[in-house]
This record gives sequence, structure tokens and C-alpha cells, in this order.
Amino acid sequence: MPKTIPLIATSFSLPFLLFTPPALAAVLPAMPPSINIHAGPLGQVQVGGLFAFAGRAQSNVYPGASGPAGKTFSAAVSDALISISKDTGTWQFYLEGGAYNFYVVGQPPSSTGNIINATFGPLPLAYIQYTPSKNFNIQIGKLPAIPGITPLTALISDSYGIEFGLTGAQQQTVTRGIQANYTLGPVAASLAWTDGPYSNRYNWAVGQIAYSVSKASTVITQAGGNLGRTGYSTSAASSYLNNSDFYLLGYNYSGNRWNVFGYLQYQKLLATRRGGRSHGDQYGASIDANYAFTPHYSLSTRVDYIAYSDQAAVANPNNGMGYGPGSRAVSLTLSPIYQYKHWFAEGDLSYVHVYHYQTGDVFGQNGTAPNQFVAMVNVGFLL
Repeated sequence: MPKTIPLIATSFSLPFLLFTPPALAAVLPAMPPSINIHAGPLGQVQVGGLFAFAGRAQSNVYPGASGPAGKTFSAAVSDALISISKDTGTWQFYLEGGAYNFYVVGQPPSSTGNIINATFGPLPLAYIQYTPSKNFNIQIGKLPAIPGITPLTALISDSYGIEFGLTGAQQQTVTRGIQANYTLGPVAASLAWTDGPYSNRYNWAVGQIAYSVSKASTVITQAGGNLGRTGYSTSAASSYLNNSDFYLLGYNYSGNRWNVFGYLQYQKLLATRRGGRSHGDQYGASIDANYAFTPHYSLSTRVDYIAYSDQAAVANPNNGMGYGPGSRAVSLTLSPIYQYKHWFAEGDLSYVHVYHYQTGDVFGQNGTAPNQFVAMVNVGFLL
């Protein structure tokens, strides 16, 4: 059975990473074995799959929106993914393809087809890995991104909930480039040169250092930024995210029943690196706690906070960021999770409250409602 080292975050994911950042605690208690196939000269490869369907109900639908964002009730295929991987030998690889969707607290949902077309395509992850030793490897291709705590990791929705937290929309998920990873005792370090938030311009340098204080506790630091200039927006990220600097400090505790992860996040947002014009700041914090009542059932609680500086051009919903200049938001999410063998079901009950907002930039048909409730159910099957 491949080793799964899940991270907090996503509703679409992988069975394992050939190299992963330190474990941020499993939520779903068991990963059924992948199917092992002998593939001739490739040797033994692993095949995995995830198929899931999500339903969503929301109050105060989004102003002027069509599709799921403009409906009180909606449903979608949240995952229909197949992975093929090889995790032994000097040369290894990982491929994942299919359909996926993801949701962010306080942000409008979209259809699965639109998400695929607007983000990472039908092959969201594809990379090869050169592993000359057990402590060092180099990866190249479409990779889980370092900046943020939302990379794709296990072929199961082993986040602490179906939805990303408030800061999730500004954290990178998939990136293209090259990454080196090294471990020495309790320290794990990664350094990458990438296209940042999937901009297709390779000018981002990012890094992560994780230190295992004990078997149960890990401290994580991340930093990165655009060392050049990306003078355009993409469907995956605005020009402000393409040109930002990113810093994160996190702590994880993983016990027998309790798993807790918290972090502080800061981003310097620039419309262009040239002269630092139209810049702003974003601050975020999150704490996520999961308690396992039984081997099959657990409950998670997450509290998120996000704040923007007063620059109007940055804190703009059209950029997927904020609710007007100087806006603030806080959210609470409860996520029960149940798994029996290959089947799993998870729910989300989330509430977000926005203040210091600009009229027209929040929720409801007129964009004047500062609150939103969301209830979600995601039911799926693991291959």
C-alpha cells in the first residue's frame, strides 16, 4: 500500500506524492490499497481512483451570477479521477487525470467543467522524479505547489472539509516547474523554480522548511515570490497574485485522536513588479482541529480570518480577492467525516461574516448581505 501523507486542503487530490511536505494529519482514517500492476519495463506501478458527487445549498446567492453561484441549490461531480504512478527506483513518475471541482468559503462556486477549463485542465498533475538517494530528489512537470497549504496530496478528500478556507483562493494549488527536496533528520527542505499560480511564466522562486519538533509536532515555514514581472492575469490568478510575495508560518500537531493545524499568512500584492505600483497587503490566519471519535468517524472545526489593505484595486471581487478596500472576513466551518472501507461521506456547514465591505461586493442579489451560510455533502468511492 502506498504511503499517504495528506495535507490540509482540497476536494480533489492524489493517492500520494513521491515527495511530500511533512504530514499534516490524516482526517479520513484509512486509505484502501491502490491496485498494483506490473507494467513491463516500467516495473510495478500503482493505479488509484476517486469518484465523488457533491451537493450544495447556500444562502444569499451571488449578485448577478449564473450557474451554481446564482442558485440556492446545486450539485456536481466533485471528483472523477484516475492516477497512475511509480514510487520505486531512481526514476519515478506521477500522473493524475479526470474531472474535479473545488470550493472556497466566501467565494462563488462554479461548475466542474468551468473549473477544469479555467484552472489545470484534464491532467492536473503530471511529473517525473529523479531519486538518486533516499534523502534527495528532483521533480519536474506539473507539481503540487509549495506556497500555501492547499496542494493536492491524497486520492481522497482528506482535507479538514470540502471547502478551502478563506485564504485558500490566494494559495497556489498546482504549478509548473522544477523542485528539489532534501531531508536530514527532523528537517525537510524544498526549493522550486516555477510559474507561480499557473501563469505560464517561469519567474517564481519558492521554498519550504519543516522541522519536526517531536513525533507529534511540526513547524512549517514557507516563502516565495515573483522575481521578475508577469504583466497579465490568467483564469487561474489575477496579476496581483501573479506578482505577489508570499509568507506562511504554520504548526501541526498529530496525535492519536486530535489533529490540529494552524497558520499565519501574509502576501504582498502587486499589479506589476515594475516600480511596485498599485500594491496592497493581505493577511490571513486559520486554525483547524479534527477529533476522531472512532476509526470511521471524525469531526473537524475550522476558524479562518482574512484582511485586506485599503487599496481599492487589490481588494476587489473581480480579482477573486476581498470584498472592497479594507474588507475583513471571518468564517467558521464544521465538517463531519465518515469512511467505511472504500466508501466515504463528508459534510460542511460553513458561515462567513464580512465587515468593512463595499456595498455591492458581498452576498445576495444586490451584493449587500454581509453573511452567508453554506451546507455541503460530498459522497464518494475510492478505487
